[in-house]
Amino acid sequence: MRIGELARLAQLSPKAIRRYEALGLVAPGRHPNGFREYDEHTVRLVQEIRTLNRLGIPVEETRPFLDCLATGSEHVDDCPASLAEYRRTIDALTTEIEALTARRDALTDRLRDAAHRTTRMLPWPETVSARQPSGRAGEIETPAEPTELKQT
Repeated sequence: MRIGELARLAQLSPKAIRRYEALGLVAPGRHPNGFREYDEHTVRLVQEIRTLNRLGIPVEETRPFLDCLATGSEHVDDCPASLAEYRRTIDALTTEIEALTARRDALTDRLRDAAHRTTRMLPWPETVSARQPSGRAGEIETPAEPTELKQT
C-alpha cells in the first residue's frame, strides 16, 4: 500500500509517517519508480507508535516497544525494555505532576492572601505587557509596587 492508504488506516498524516521513517522506526519497501510500499506490519507499527505517543511517550522513545515486536512478541510491552520505558515515562509524569501541584498550591496561597487583604488595589495599568523584556511568552510584567487605596 502507498503512504496515503497507510495514513488513512493508521489515522495519521503522511508527514507523521515520513517522520517515523526518518527516525528509522519504520522502513518501507520501494517500488522501482521510487514510491514507498508499506505492508500490514507497518500499519501495526505506526498504530503502536501513535498509541504510545498519545500516552505521553515521545515518538523517539518508542523503539524498545517496536524492538519487542521485532523479536516475535505479540505485544509491544512484553519485553523488559518496554516495561522500563513505561516506568521512566511514569516517573517523568510524576515529577511533572508534583511540579504542577506545587505551582497550583503557590497560586492558591497567593489568591487566598490577596483575597483577605483589607486594602483595595487600584486597577493594573493598561500598559501591562504580555511579554517580559527577555521575550518569554506567558509572563506578565508587573509594576514594582502596585498602588494601594486605603478604604475609608
